[in-house]
Amino acid sequence: MNAYRSTATVCLLVFLAAVAVVDLRTRRIPNLLTVPAALVGLLMNLSCAGAPGALACGAGLLIGLAAFLPFYLAGGFGAGDVKAMAVVGAFLGPKGVLLAAAGTFGVGGLGALLVVGALRWQSVRTGRTWRPVDARRQHLPYGLAIACGTALTLPWS
Repeated sequence: MNAYRSTATVCLLVFLAAVAVVDLRTRRIPNLLTVPAALVGLLMNLSCAGAPGALACGAGLLIGLAAFLPFYLAGGFGAGDVKAMAVVGAFLGPKGVLLAAAGTFGVGGLGALLVVGALRWQSVRTGRTWRPVDARRQHLPYGLAIACGTALTLPWS
């Protein structure tokens, strides 16, 4: 079981690193990244724990999807962000994906505060008037928040 957990953690961390880098560079998280990773999570859970592992994987995937879907529907997240969190659920299961989502929201909120602070600082430095709408125009690559938030919560998953 420990060998499986170590291998699954390494696979998940590689996926998260790829998500962060690709999202930072392209502002997208492609299906070519998420679909194979979800299949790897499913196969690893199935091979390690059989049908109960596959059920936990499926439940985690659905919970990860459900955690981010409202934000996608509201226009705040991209579809790739939702699918990336679903992959996290496929690896970590229901409890793990809830912890990862909470960590992701925390890291994402901190990132948003830093962006607002940087915009405010820039407006003070340049003498321009700062407006909250300036912050809304920023499209943050949330894949980085998903990677950092999930990685921070892995010890408790």
